Amino acid sequence: MAHGHSRNYTTLTDATSGDDPKVFEQTDVRLRDFTRSGARFSYLYDFGDGWSHTVELEQLLSLDLAPTKAQCIDGARARPPEDVGGIPGYQRFLEVLANPSDLEHDETKQWCGGYFDPDWFDLATVNKDVSNALKPNVKRRLHQPKPRKA
Repeated sequence: MAHGHSRNYTTLTDATSGDDPKVFEQTDVRLRDFTRSGARFSYLYDFGDGWSHTVELEQLLSLDLAPTKAQCIDGARARPPEDVGGIPGYQRFLEVLANPSDLEHDETKQWCGGYFDPDWFDLATVNKDVSNALKPNVKRRLHQPKPRKA
């Protein structure tokens, strides 16, 4: 299921871009570059897998030049594993994990680290990752934690 990781892109689609959206590499665009509520852009994470996200800034609370804090206020479900193959690959991944008799079950389970719960979401863990994202040279968590044995 693994596909090579590729660059991530941001496509500006707000009112200033009109019918001719501008495409930038992710490192060339920062949230602080947007100065008004309602700004909207598309973010393409992993061009090869095609994870496309539309981001709309509902409200700007601060415009710190170098933010040191960030916080997730809500969320749901686990993020798909890296290089799972986009939406169709993720759907197949979930089907394989849900069916122990599938010929790919054991290999897929091993590939994802031995455990995956698509309904898992832990706000404290996500906020730790969000906080670490502001620090230079911090590795991102690749998989969700395994359940603790009682």
